Amino acid sequence: MIDLRPLYFGLTGAAHLVRLDIRGLSFMVGGVRGFWSSLYWSAGLVAPLFLFVMLLRYDPQKYDGWRYLIVHLETYLIAWLIFPLLMERISGLISRREHYLKFIIGYNWLNCLYNIFYLLVGLAQASRMLSWEAASAISVGVMVAGLVWIAYLARHALKIPYSAAIGVVVLDLFISIMVSILSASLLG
Repeated sequence: MIDLRPLYFGLTGAAHLVRLDIRGLSFMVGGVRGFWSSLYWSAGLVAPLFLFVMLLRYDPQKYDGWRYLIVHLETYLIAWLIFPLLMERISGLISRREHYLKFIIGYNWLNCLYNIFYLLVGLAQASRMLSWEAASAISVGVMVAGLVWIAYLARHALKIPYSAAIGVVVLDLFISIMVSILSASLLG
């Protein structure tokens, strides 16, 4: 039987983190088990919405179907895995390895909510419920909110100063841009 408690407590904790309430971390399942649970539940919850938006944006005149699907699925997996791997190394370099799991579990659940918000805007734009301009403005707002959430989480979970938390945010933003560039170059 599938244990849905990590899902419930992870999303509840993420909802608290969205409100900048660090107590949200106490809801989440911790340790290595909590890390893997947060990773596969978060990526799994976002995947159907990601696939739906990806299929709505598919243009058969421009892309080969299988190549388009495979490139997007590969970059989806890379996007979910690269930041936790890099942060594991960085947390060791800044002597915060003991706080890494707490941070990355919170990050995964926050990333789940962030991606759902972001993809819902993309879905509304792709289905022409929102104009491109409105969707772009809302997407920028969601992105800024996501960056604030990550900085707040990094500051409190890793117990680092805000200047270092901003560095974590810049790293996350850089990775996102690089994954987007990779996806575009593989499709181009």
